Amino acid sequence: MTTEVLLSAVGVVALAGFVQGLTGFGFGMVAMGLLPAVIGLGEAQAVATLTGIAACVTKTTISLEHVRWSNMSGLWLGTALGVPLGFMLQTSLDQNLVLRMLGLTICLLVMFEMLVSRRYAVRMPEWMGWGVGLFSGSLSGAFNVGGPPMVAYIYDRPWTKDEQVATLNGVFIASGLVRFGLLVFHDQLHADTWISAGWSVGPMLAAILCGSWILRFIPQKQLRAGTYLALLALGARYLILGKA
Repeated sequence: MTTEVLLSAVGVVALAGFVQGLTGFGFGMVAMGLLPAVIGLGEAQAVATLTGIAACVTKTTISLEHVRWSNMSGLWLGTALGVPLGFMLQTSLDQNLVLRMLGLTICLLVMFEMLVSRRYAVRMPEWMGWGVGLFSGSLSGAFNVGGPPMVAYIYDRPWTKDEQVATLNGVFIASGLVRFGLLVFHDQLHADTWISAGWSVGPMLAAILCGSWILRFIPQKQLRAGTYLALLALGARYLILGKA
């Protein structure tokens, strides 16, 4: 791995960390949107998994008092079951088709939230958590882009912005650890993977802290609106292009 490639990978991971610190999600989306062009798809998935775990642990630690632990059991269960399923199906399903389905689902969820839920006080029921976790975990296991379904569900909860952001990261830790175990079992963590991840951790952690600091000055209404617009843009991108 050349120095130029390494620095580019570190920069992408730092940017992903900043987005994670600011919104509580988006690490995998930013990383998988940019890293494959730098180090290839397979290596990008491995690096995103390692650094993503560190990012979520850091974000959860600095906002530990806001995590809604009592609401996470169904999300954790669904995620733990979904990641292996997505990982196994990765080679047997057409990635472009799956990502287009993801894009359509994201757009429908966000439009429902913006046009129906907020206007008529309709919320996704609590029991849907395990199903959302299963869907999110499956997408995470296959493509490391499992955030949007989980974000749409948790941002729909009547919690504060700090509780929403903190709980998101607590759930993402579970999916990251399961995916890490699968990568180890299938011997997909190479020397270059550890080098890229190791050099990226420091800048990423600094970026997370910066994003978390800025979060304190953003009202919840504006944060939610920005999140929904970002999700719509992401969903449209996946729906039209069909690639990460």
